[in-house]
Amino acid sequence: MSLSKTSSYTDTFRKEAYALLIYLYAFSLPLRSNLKTVVLFALIVFFLAQRIKQETSIFSIFRNTTFKILAFYYSLCFAAIFYSSDAKEGVDFFVLQVTLPLLPVLFYRQLSLKQVHTALLAFSLSCFLLSVYAFVAISLVYFGERPEQISHFSQIDWVYFSYYLPQNIKFHAPYYSLYIGACLIIHTYFLSRFWEKDLKRPFSFHLLACLFYFVFLALLSSRTSLVATVVVLALVAVYRAFVTRKFLALGIVVLLTVGVGVLVLQKVTYLKMKFSQNAGVAERNMMWISAWEIIKENPVLGVGTGDNRQALLNKYQENDFAEGLKSRFDAHNQFLMHGVSMGFLGGLALILLLLLLLRQAFLRKDYVLFSFVAVFTICCLTESLLQRRDGTLLFSFMVALMVFAEKTSSPALKEKQETDIPQAVTQ
Repeated sequence: MSLSKTSSYTDTFRKEAYALLIYLYAFSLPLRSNLKTVVLFALIVFFLAQRIKQETSIFSIFRNTTFKILAFYYSLCFAAIFYSSDAKEGVDFFVLQVTLPLLPVLFYRQLSLKQVHTALLAFSLSCFLLSVYAFVAISLVYFGERPEQISHFSQIDWVYFSYYLPQNIKFHAPYYSLYIGACLIIHTYFLSRFWEKDLKRPFSFHLLACLFYFVFLALLSSRTSLVATVVVLALVAVYRAFVTRKFLALGIVVLLTVGVGVLVLQKVTYLKMKFSQNAGVAERNMMWISAWEIIKENPVLGVGTGDNRQALLNKYQENDFAEGLKSRFDAHNQFLMHGVSMGFLGGLALILLLLLLLRQAFLRKDYVLFSFVAVFTICCLTESLLQRRDGTLLFSFMVALMVFAEKTSSPALKEKQETDIPQAVTQ
């Protein structure tokens, strides 16, 4: 074998190995283990080895506007450490956000479009396996306590499943719902692609996946995530039907969305109970009022990422919000939380990033990116998603994969890659 052929083979092997590491990272993301951390370190080592051998160039990423805003946001997180009295908490938050700039660098132009799709499917497969495991585990507990209900489906207490299922796998319900919603977005995208190409076998597979994730999303009964996902998917479908002048499809989408929404609200007991009782609304109102009062007192830089929780607790005590003080609630709104931590600059950096991603996705007609960012933005109104590891990891992964990972390719090559999707999915 000639030296040039050996070098070419080695280069191909390294690229495939790097792609496999990204697939493994995507698969490990939802799992309740430290596998994702191990894979992340492996990616870093592999990346540094490539840089030492000058096999990859990342300098053009610094000209990317999205990356510039990510870097600006991350620099604010770093600066906030120095005016926090609790420097350890500030450093912890800084470390928590590290994947936001790191994953784009590690993923930068490493994958073909087909490989990006494979990474999305690896993430979805992991969520599916985790969901099946969680459902089976909680079913064994439930029917172990109520064996007589095995043959009486109508008597099953689904509120029990909705409440304890995410707890069984130590996954906070709103975040778990966001992961499931992301999978629904992914499979809806593939569903539309295969419908357009009239490929029945992969279409049927993704239709079943969509039904599974929708039912599971309804079962989890996280209101914001469920409503946001369904509404965003419906609006995207309506827009696409309107642009392509498929008015019959447009009418079907509208009727189906309304019908399914009413059915789910009537049949899912836990969800119906949450809406009817306005569960959590009064508490969130107190959190938001307290957060806004802190922002008005510290408008430019906030109180620091290390002192945000204590500042909120002090304000809860001042406002006689006993439950918030006892449970040590954050603001349950990421925009307000960033305002408390880093002032208007922090809130503005997050808003600019989300708006830029939405604009970029719209211009590129990137259905998955647009839908995910839109749902994530809506969920940020009721949850502080970037204050927890699960929220930060999911957001940084989706942005890195959908914005930065794909190699620069010609339109003809991109069309060929899209044509190859069915073979990758169905084999």
